[in-house]
Amino acid sequence: MSMKKLRIYSPVITPRLAYIAEELFSSVLGVDYEITDDRRKIGNNPAIIYSDEKVKDQFVIRPSGLLSSQGVTPLEPAVTHIGEMPVLFPSDSGDFPFDIFSAAFYMLSRYEEYLPFYPDAHGRFPGARSLAYREGFLTRPVVDIWARYLANSLVKHYPAFTIRHNIYRALLTVDVDQPFAYRHRGFLRSFGGLVKGLRGTGASPADRIRTIRGQKQDPYDSFGYIEEQTKKHGCDTLYFFPVGDHGEYDRNPHHKDHEYVSIIRKYDTLAKTGIHPSYRSSGRPKVLLTETSRYSHITGHEPDSARQHWLLLRMPDTYQAYESAGIRYDYTMGFADEPGFRAGIARPFRFYDLKREQLSGLTVVPFQVMDGTLRQYRHLTAGAAIETVRDLITATKKAGGVFVSIWHNTSLSETNGWEGWREVFEKTLEMQK
Repeated sequence: MSMKKLRIYSPVITPRLAYIAEELFSSVLGVDYEITDDRRKIGNNPAIIYSDEKVKDQFVIRPSGLLSSQGVTPLEPAVTHIGEMPVLFPSDSGDFPFDIFSAAFYMLSRYEEYLPFYPDAHGRFPGARSLAYREGFLTRPVVDIWARYLANSLVKHYPAFTIRHNIYRALLTVDVDQPFAYRHRGFLRSFGGLVKGLRGTGASPADRIRTIRGQKQDPYDSFGYIEEQTKKHGCDTLYFFPVGDHGEYDRNPHHKDHEYVSIIRKYDTLAKTGIHPSYRSSGRPKVLLTETSRYSHITGHEPDSARQHWLLLRMPDTYQAYESAGIRYDYTMGFADEPGFRAGIARPFRFYDLKREQLSGLTVVPFQVMDGTLRQYRHLTAGAAIETVRDLITATKKAGGVFVSIWHNTSLSETNGWEGWREVFEKTLEMQK
């Protein structure tokens, strides 16, 4: 006997409700559903009454009011716990103990990031200031957890109710900020490096010269090692390459450099690539368009995936610029200073633009951990980093989500403080299977 379609009744169907219902029921639970503002259409179907109306013998969730609002107003939802599960927008009436639709919407829309906040030195929203971090649930995919909790509650009310079993997978991503330590840096930059070396504050001039001449492998050339490990562990891999102009925070080679272009084309063929918009492009849509044009010229196709350099994600400006540039998938959703689930979910989701109050055409693919977060922000040892990664992988597997990690060719070079971190990388690939 097939399961009847789930009906969700609300006296008013708002874009916010339509969006979050699709994410919870289609994306997470795999449930066939329909939203209606006509209670007569419920019939004998399993149903959720999302209303303050008085009803009998129905499964009721009381709305908090967030989904019937428009725009952004100061808001910090109360956080309570059901056992060990943290919840937002608790309710003491109805058949469900919190407004799961508002809670999930608050997390996925990144509502708090539209409100005034104290940015870090690069203007980013710090993970340590997020509600999830302050309340201790940043390392848990709460939206997935809430969805399963709702599904279990519906099964108790409607025993024939069924949900999909999600299949876990993993994706390795590599940000190639600087493909070369010494080579292809231009005369002035190479000369400056030699002067530093002579003064004892930089690399050995002899090593630098041998590398530039091609007599020694460049320290940042860990690409062969990455290929070897990804092949060994059967990893899906996505490389992000910058093609912006040189600047204080943008150290990539010139976009017409022959060897750099060859590297981009190689990995665009062997794996998959996306664009790594420059630090300078943040807040400058015209600069982003210039860079996407360069990327298209190099690869022969427009970039459909992007991760902002330095994780410079500003809501909703970055995503609006991505859409205008034709980018369809973002991989920036994660914090630089803390590992975990920035949007509270362990799988891709569609972006809802609170400023325009509409669903966008962009899909967000969140990541859970970055190498730099573990060593440079958290100052973890290799052993402690492995345990942190293990916990995140376990949480993602339990949710049937997608574990996404960020690595850099420079961090896998075994130089400049990254000695011993290949062990963390290899252990991550082993654990994420």
